[in-house]
Amino acid sequence: MLVDRFITLLSDQRRKILWFLTLLCAVWFGYAADDFFRAERANSTIRQLLARSDAAINVRTATAQEILARINESLRRDQIDDAQATLSSSVERVPRAIHAAALYNIANSRTLLAAEAVRKGDLDGAAALVNLAKSEYRLALKLDPANWDARYNIDVAMRIVRDLPQADNPDKESPDAPKKLWTDLPGIPKGLP
Repeated sequence: MLVDRFITLLSDQRRKILWFLTLLCAVWFGYAADDFFRAERANSTIRQLLARSDAAINVRTATAQEILARINESLRRDQIDDAQATLSSSVERVPRAIHAAALYNIANSRTLLAAEAVRKGDLDGAAALVNLAKSEYRLALKLDPANWDARYNIDVAMRIVRDLPQADNPDKESPDAPKKLWTDLPGIPKGLP
């Protein structure tokens, strides 16, 4: 008896149920199509960036992979400030692994620039670049502790500019202390003090 009532009610409401299911399928198809076309646009942008063409992205709507590809292209063009700005404006949108990879790539670029500065004799500029690179490697390791490449590269950067321990009272230097004549960078000093 209850089953007969249910079947009668179902047959009376069949048209409404079919319209509801049709509408539900159309909405789902719309979302799936939008997701497909968004992924296709992102892949197209990433392909352009990998092909070494300068494609602009909107950081607010870009995927994490697009942001990483944009940062890598900026670094390839020696535009570290642009890469840093892109990463800073998208920090809350990218996953930790992408953030760590971007920091690692930026730190590598800074380390290469520091090595070039050492070859040119700009030791102060090299020390500043290496110190920035070390802080970026540390942050990348904090985000992704299993990144052995970052561990190795921070070791290399620490050999370029050493982190020396601070004295107990760094504010109380004696006025008779000699001036620091040599840099912390390893190598053979040139000239007289």
